Formats: sequence, structure tokens, C-alpha cells
Amino acid sequence: MNTILTPGRVGRLQGLIIDLRVNGGGSDAMGLHIASRLTDTPYIAYTKRARNDPTNPSHHTRPEQIPVLPSKSPHYTGPLAILTGGSTVSAGETFTQALLSRPGTTIRIGQPTQGVFSDTLTRKLPNGMAAWLPNEEFLTDTGRTFDGTGIPPEVRVPVFTEEEFGAGRDSGFSVGVRMLSHGEFRGPHGHLHPNVLRGSVAGK
Repeated sequence: MNTILTPGRVGRLQGLIIDLRVNGGGSDAMGLHIASRLTDTPYIAYTKRARNDPTNPSHHTRPEQIPVLPSKSPHYTGPLAILTGGSTVSAGETFTQALLSRPGTTIRIGQPTQGVFSDTLTRKLPNGMAAWLPNEEFLTDTGRTFDGTGIPPEVRVPVFTEEEFGAGRDSGFSVGVRMLSHGEFRGPHGHLHPNVLRGSVAGK
């Protein structure tokens, strides 16, 4: 990150594309660390809670808000395009969710993420085997989860299809570049600019 987001470069960048396609996950904390380099304003990434009653699925631990705190290192606050697909999994998804409330312009391009967010509860069985159960929810500020459905893109384009490979095309990246070059993603009420939507269709 220090190599990419240098003091000189963050002031010159007109846009940044983060490609989370084919991302099998890893560390939620690392995603929060990266998010901290993409804002100058604190905000809540998501709220976590866990099942705490095996017989009642509506019982959970007290919700814990997980913040994104601006890094003291150079940070980028300009337009950001996030590329996602069905192979964006686990920590790749929690990082995507951590950018939903990012101040400034962030646009998601591609296909929905896989919908597998939770850390796992590990239990050793009497026979020496182990079981891992997902028991957590990652909530938005409205209480929504994306388990199963995944986080949807705002601009839907093909991701690594046979047609894309055959044509030597990467629609997600091309649309991201075009949108960043456009300069304005959103109108006064937060809706995607019509020219951006027309450009995304042309990129399919």
C-alpha cells in the first residue's frame, strides 16, 4: 500500500480500480486496513453479531460495530471502482461490504459476490474430527445481510465468461476505466449518471 499510495500519487490519481474477482478471502482485518487508506473520514464498515442459542435462530450476541478509521499514512479519497464476481468470497466480500458506506464515490461493477461472509465456529467432536459452522452475520446500517445472495453490483457486466475470453475482452475493467474517465458517476440525488449506464451496456 505504501508503494501504491505515495504522498505524490494520491493527489494526482483521478480514479482507482480494485479488482476483487477470483478472491478467495483471507483476513477481514486486512480488508479494514486497506479501507483505512481509502478515506479521510471515520465510518462504520459493518456490524457483526453471532448466533448464541442453538435452538433459536433469532437469538444473537450484542451487535458490534466495526469501524474504518482513516490511516495516518497517505490515503486516497477519490472515485473508486470495485470489480466483483461470484468468485469474490469471504474476506473479499467483507472488504466489499466495508466500502459500501465509504464517504465519496464508490461504484461496484461485475456480478454479485458469492454470499459467504461468516467466520466459523469450530468444535472438536468426540471421535477426533472437527466441525466448522458459520454462525455470524455481517449487517449493513439498515440491518441487511448479504448471506446467500451476495453483494450485488451497481453496474452488471459479464465476468470471465467464455465469450469474454474468446473476444479477449474484460468488460468489468473496461467499464471501470470508462466510468473513472467520465468524471461524474452520480447525479444530484445519488443515482447513477445516465451516460454511465449507457456506457456499461456498451461494454457488455
